[in-house]
Amino acid sequence: MKRRGGQGRGEAEVNESELEEIFERVARIGKKAVSEGLVNANFGNLSVRVGSKMLISRSGAFLDELHKGNLVEVRIEEEGNEAGSGEESGASSEAIVHREIYKRTEAKAILHTHSPFAVSISLLLGDVGEGAVVKPVDVEGTLLLGEIPVVGGAPGSIELASNLASALKSHRAAIAHAHGCFAVGSTIEEAFVVASAVEHACKVKFLCEISRSVFKTNKEVKL
Repeated sequence: MKRRGGQGRGEAEVNESELEEIFERVARIGKKAVSEGLVNANFGNLSVRVGSKMLISRSGAFLDELHKGNLVEVRIEEEGNEAGSGEESGASSEAIVHREIYKRTEAKAILHTHSPFAVSISLLLGDVGEGAVVKPVDVEGTLLLGEIPVVGGAPGSIELASNLASALKSHRAAIAHAHGCFAVGSTIEEAFVVASAVEHACKVKFLCEISRSVFKTNKEVKL
């Protein structure tokens, strides 16, 4: 069995050993995402592009228990009467979002986390509109991420898919309001690094904002 791979829609072929390596790398990153607290239980999802298709985690899959059986192959471009979400194959309900990102960006891998500080920071922004961003205050976040767009849209919706794809054309990550981070990369490892950087940046910013509020209102607190 072979899979099509490469930069465009399937120039190079991926053989069985290469496909096994993809499975191993995806499984390793799934475990790291859980161990670092970026996702809990069976929340979150990830995918890698393989030519004209993507391998995406199955709906309800635990990211720290990924294997061949819970990674689903889904076409990036829908054909015929295929459902827009990819759920007909058992893929994550966010497959529609992953599809749109692959269609409109150069991403080769996507990691979606429910990281708590990213979600918290997005909620503190209130209702988000066009141009909403989180600006990291830490050095690493500033250098690696620049600004982090925050976009609206219900999970698994066309609106969210469109908003994220637009944001990720020019950014390495974006936060879905009250939902979580979507990080992209040329590899699944790179996407993981970006997602980790987003959570760290949001944690630092959150703690700074909370500390600033406490220090202003409590005269007994001193630096």
